[in-house]
Amino acid sequence: PHSEKRFPGYDRDAKEYDADMHRERIFGGHVGEYMEYLDEEDNQKYQEHFAAYIEDDIEPDGLEELYESVHEAIREDPSPAEKKDFSADKSYKRKAKLTLEERKARVEAKKEAKREELEEDDE
Repeated sequence: PHSEKRFPGYDRDAKEYDADMHRERIFGGHVGEYMEYLDEEDNQKYQEHFAAYIEDDIEPDGLEELYESVHEAIREDPSPAEKKDFSADKSYKRKAKLTLEERKARVEAKKEAKREELEEDDE
């Protein structure tokens, strides 16, 4: 179902496929390059964007090893992790709808407030 034309590393003009470029993309080479770029150019944004990587002591150069270990772990046990049951927060309560009389009274109160405001401006 897939043609190599769909993969990163395929050059449409030369009609050639570069497997090394595709491999680099799979193993996060582009992410590592972006991490290095941000670290040099905008350290604040780097700290915010890659906080989880920094917390786990993952360096831009170590991404390929990380991906390889993750792929190995998936091959060893491909079953998905157990999901936790979702329990919704029951603290949210919808506001009750206003009755027709309440809505009309509210509109009338707004009109009266506007009339008083206009009368004060006239004086």
